[in-house]
Amino acid sequence: MRKNFKRIFFISIFCIFISLLSFSSISNAALNIGDITLDPKSPPIKSDVTFTVDISGDSVTSVRLVLNECNKPLKICHAPPQNVSLNWKNGDTYEGDITLMWDDVTSITYHLEIEREGKWIEYDEFVTQLSTGSGNGDGSKDSNDSDDSPGFEIIIFIIAILSIILAFKRYKLK
Repeated sequence: MRKNFKRIFFISIFCIFISLLSFSSISNAALNIGDITLDPKSPPIKSDVTFTVDISGDSVTSVRLVLNECNKPLKICHAPPQNVSLNWKNGDTYEGDITLMWDDVTSITYHLEIEREGKWIEYDEFVTQLSTGSGNGDGSKDSNDSDDSPGFEIIIFIIAILSIILAFKRYKLK
C-alpha cells in the first residue's frame, strides 16, 4: 500500500508540474500582435520610415523594433542592427521612426521584441523590399503568424488531470 501511495504521489506531482508549465504558456498566448505597418509602405534607400503596430494584451512594459538593412543579392546585412524603442501612441498602438542609413541595400528585415512581466519575448522576423529593389514591398509573411500554439497547453492540462483521476481510480480499486 505504501508503494502505491508513493507512486500516486509522484504521478500527481508530475501532473501538477506539467499543468503549471502549461499555464505559463497560456499567459503568453493572451498577447495579440497586429500587422506591422510601414509609412511609406515600400521605403526608398536612406529614408525615414515610421513603423506602427497594434499590441493588445496585459503587462506590456516596453516594445522594441530591431531592424537590419540587407543586400539580398550579396547575402549581407549591415551590422549592428538598429534597435529602436517604439513609443505608446494611443490605445494599443505603438509607433517609432527609423532612418535607413545604407545606400547599397535592397531590403530591410525587422522583428519586434516585447517586454512583458519582466521577460523579453522575440517575435517573427519580416522582410520588406525597398523601392529600388525588386518585389512588391508588402513583407514576406503575415505578422499574425506565430510560433506559439495557443490551445495546445489545454490538451496537456486535460491529459494531466485525466492521468491523476485514472491513477486514483486504479489504485483505489486495489
